Amino acid sequence: MDAPGWLAVLPHGERIAFSLRTAGVPVALTEDIESAVKAADRPVVLIGHFTGAPAAVRYAQTHSGLAALVLVSPVLGMWDGASDELADLMDEVNFGPALGDLPTLWLHGSDDEIVPISDTRAGTDRIRGSAFEEHVVDGLLTDGEAVTRVLEFVRRVV
Repeated sequence: MDAPGWLAVLPHGERIAFSLRTAGVPVALTEDIESAVKAADRPVVLIGHFTGAPAAVRYAQTHSGLAALVLVSPVLGMWDGASDELADLMDEVNFGPALGDLPTLWLHGSDDEIVPISDTRAGTDRIRGSAFEEHVVDGLLTDGEAVTRVLEFVRRVV
């Protein structure tokens, strides 16, 4: 299988990273988003999963050059389980700029009890740009469904 012409960068999300690699996608799993983006030799799709989403969004708010942003069951908006450090980062995201014309996909499960969709929507509504798409699955979002949707989205926008 030929590797896609893009690189997935994830600050968090070992299971999603594994599933993407299994699908043949080159992956950088690192908290140092800036170094991974600068070292990339192909377009970068930044993927923020769960508690890695605020770092991904904040990077997208403050840097240019990404091909796309994907948010998988992201902790955005409000979340009772946030540490002080994560809560501060979430505030920066919430009061930061919208994502403009950066192609962005938000994936979430309607029955997610760990990251309630209503809490996340409070955040996604603040950052929503002109190229923002959302896909909410009935029940819980599986890794397989997430990867399928990521691949479909990236094929269209990158």
